[in-house]
Amino acid sequence: MYSAPKHSEFVKTCPFGGSLLLPNEQAWRTLKVFHAYQLVLSAAFFILFATQTGPSIFGQTNSALFQAVSLTYFAFTLFSTVFIRKPYIPYHRQVQFKMIADIIFLTLLMHASGGITSGLGILLAVSVAAGGLLAGGQCTLVFAACATFAVLGEQIYADTNNTFSKTAYTYAGVLSASFFTIAALALVLAKRVERSEKIAQLQSREIDSLVQLNDYIIKHLQSGIIVIDQHHNVRLTNEAASQLSGQSITIGTPLSELSPEYWQLFTRWLRNPVENSAHIAAGPNTPKTKLQFSRLAIPDNEASIIFIDDLSAVDQQVQQGKLASLGRLTASIAHEIRNPLGAISHAEELLSESTAIDKEDRRLLDIIHNHTNRVNSIINSTLQLSRQEVSLVETIELQKWLTDFDSRFKEQFGLQTSPIKIHLSEEIKTIQFDSNHLKQIIDNLCSNALKYGQLTDKESVIYLQADRQPMTQKIFISVTDEGNGMSEATAENIFEPFYTTSPSGTGLGLYISNQLAELNHAKLSYQPNPQGGSCFTLTLNSI
Repeated sequence: MYSAPKHSEFVKTCPFGGSLLLPNEQAWRTLKVFHAYQLVLSAAFFILFATQTGPSIFGQTNSALFQAVSLTYFAFTLFSTVFIRKPYIPYHRQVQFKMIADIIFLTLLMHASGGITSGLGILLAVSVAAGGLLAGGQCTLVFAACATFAVLGEQIYADTNNTFSKTAYTYAGVLSASFFTIAALALVLAKRVERSEKIAQLQSREIDSLVQLNDYIIKHLQSGIIVIDQHHNVRLTNEAASQLSGQSITIGTPLSELSPEYWQLFTRWLRNPVENSAHIAAGPNTPKTKLQFSRLAIPDNEASIIFIDDLSAVDQQVQQGKLASLGRLTASIAHEIRNPLGAISHAEELLSESTAIDKEDRRLLDIIHNHTNRVNSIINSTLQLSRQEVSLVETIELQKWLTDFDSRFKEQFGLQTSPIKIHLSEEIKTIQFDSNHLKQIIDNLCSNALKYGQLTDKESVIYLQADRQPMTQKIFISVTDEGNGMSEATAENIFEPFYTTSPSGTGLGLYISNQLAELNHAKLSYQPNPQGGSCFTLTLNSI
């Protein structure tokens, strides 16, 4: 993420008023450029003079002075390289030392080469301009004043000592005026640079704030987001995407490796952009989701975005609507059905007490008895749905609860040995749930496992496991059998009301269990047992 430079990352360029506040890296980079210029200039003066290949004006008045000053200038610049590479001296002090040294050395070289008429004085203008960019503020005017005093002082000294045949006060005055003109222009330029830098800082802070806001929004979105780059690798994602996909998503992972199902739907959308959405059924650790594909308009970079929406809330609203409609229906017809049903049941009981009924008629009475009980069971189940019970959440010691349930289950079905094999993780001590609802859910699942999960050649075994999911660390309770399982078509409808494949079933057991799970903010799901049979998992919302 891009971040605006902090105040501590800036340097003050001038100890006087009106100084610039430049980024630390930019200031030192500019100083290094000027240092390289000094190094090349001082080396050129010394080498050209020593080899006698330079202009004839070099040292024409005092060759010994030119040689000594050029050598000193080069040595000083070379030595100051140490302080440029390792800033033992503060930035503004180094700028001052370099500017003053440049003015002194160039003035002496100019004097040794014939004075201001040699043309070397123009190099002082370069130093003044550099001082304006490196220091700015009042320091620029100070450097211009120093250069002016040096030029005029050199001219007065030469005139007093008759060093040159003629004086050039006019040229010195014009050159001095140019120093202040350059200083003023450099000052204006520096102010503009500073103003531009402040605008850039402000914009960078705004960008930084927008990036942080964007990251916060993406991170806390309920919808999952996966951005895919042009190479079909994950470029950006959020926590919701990991939760809804049921796996940890790493930046840079190819989509084909992340989820073959996502990859298949993604390539289908690339071939046919009209099919830009798809539904994925709920899994053992994931809810039912909807994928939407869209392209991102990023210049010079083709990217796509996958939105992952949780449809469990929508399904829950649909189920609640069904439940409300069912409640109104059962409230209106319960008495209408129960009254004649009670009369039929009572008549059957009276007839069964008669001794004049033969064996064939008694078989018919048994059929009436069984079916009246089944209809009565359906009515009781539908009335239970219409009551909309409120869950009374309590702390349940799971080890004790499972042991008691195992004992009651064995007694309920009159079994000599319990078919339930309990596996409880040592980490799980208690859970928060309505104990009556939990008993009804687990009892229904185990009853179904006992009834439908038994193979003809072996005794029924029910595996009751309580553990944590590896990724989300949520507690789950699973009921697994080793029966024949069920088909995919059946599995898609098992939580629908009145759906059953058994002639003696009501089709409401799993539906009621699912509703009770949602009432406790839990989720009941089904997946086939890899070893054969069925596995129902109750996933709690708490960790």
